[in-house]
Amino acid sequence: MLTVAEYAKHLDMAVHLQKLGEADIRQYARQAREANVAAFYTNPFWNAVVAEELAGSDVRVGAGIAFPYGATTTGVKFAEISDALENGATAVDMVVNIGALKDGNYVLIDKELAGLRDRCAGTALTKLIFEVAFLTDEEIVTLTRMCCDAGLDYVKTSTGTEGFPTEHHVKLMRDSITNDRTKLKVSGVPRQFTLAATLWMLDMGVDLMGTRSAANLVAEYAAHLAEKS
Repeated sequence: MLTVAEYAKHLDMAVHLQKLGEADIRQYARQAREANVAAFYTNPFWNAVVAEELAGSDVRVGAGIAFPYGATTTGVKFAEISDALENGATAVDMVVNIGALKDGNYVLIDKELAGLRDRCAGTALTKLIFEVAFLTDEEIVTLTRMCCDAGLDYVKTSTGTEGFPTEHHVKLMRDSITNDRTKLKVSGVPRQFTLAATLWMLDMGVDLMGTRSAANLVAEYAAHLAEKS
């Protein structure tokens, strides 16, 4: 059974609410630090503030690129990545250009994957967000394999703004990973991230789960272990 510290490192905490000010962001960042989750994600404007709050901890500073639609130009995506890194990001999640994928524009997709990988090399974890609710099984398999070929660290199900991943989507992504480096992150299911669901997903081979409830889940897991002891 996982320790509390081990369980926490399977959770990314994400707070992308548009209405939040600096005091709110700092409060959430402190919660993420206290829970010692894997990473804390906000909109890129707040990366420097989050980096300040997380300094000295091993909680990564997360940035969402082209979030949530993925349809900015490649140059803008690359500029966003560079800016996020300059402001302290150590985990970078970029949304795929869904329309380009559906058009079969694999040259553009490959270019963006390589740009994400190369800019983050040695500095930040790389993750591609799929938005699986819009994709066919064939598109999910193709994109997962492209991410593996590009050497990305994670493939990620969803943004949570457009549609939820199903168990089928998660298993399909898991089974389509072709190397020992690329891992699977599940996000975009805020109403389904119960403690029992996270433990089930870990058993299924999911490595990371992204949710605003991450800190609360760590506390629930600690209480669960205390009850069993």
